[in-house]
Amino acid sequence: MKPATAPASAAHDNARGLWFALLAPPAAWAVQGLLGWFFGERTCGAMTPASVRWTLFGISVLAFLVALAGISRGWSRWRARTTAHDVMAAEAGDRVEFMALGGFLVSSVFAVAIFWGGLSSAFLFDCGHIR
Repeated sequence: MKPATAPASAAHDNARGLWFALLAPPAAWAVQGLLGWFFGERTCGAMTPASVRWTLFGISVLAFLVALAGISRGWSRWRARTTAHDVMAAEAGDRVEFMALGGFLVSSVFAVAIFWGGLSSAFLFDCGHIR
């Protein structure tokens, strides 16, 4: 019975990794943005500008690590599945290869977005109001 359950478990882990690469980085970017507004609004109220700056920096680092994990999972799944030597030459002939390459590309785009979104914490100096 063990050999029959092992392939199903491996296929489930593979599918989970593919979905992680596609969905986790956009979710991390959205959480970074929402928490940025939440903590940024408290700059002059319950928190000091320095504590808000460090909180937003920590949130951005965590979101960036999630995006890097998505890049890693998408890239490793794609390299294990493809015969192409370059991303530009990839054709993604089946669902797994397509999702892996898509996860790599989506994760890469959101890693850049998270990085640029996190830079705002470096420029948070004094009390500001959302308009």
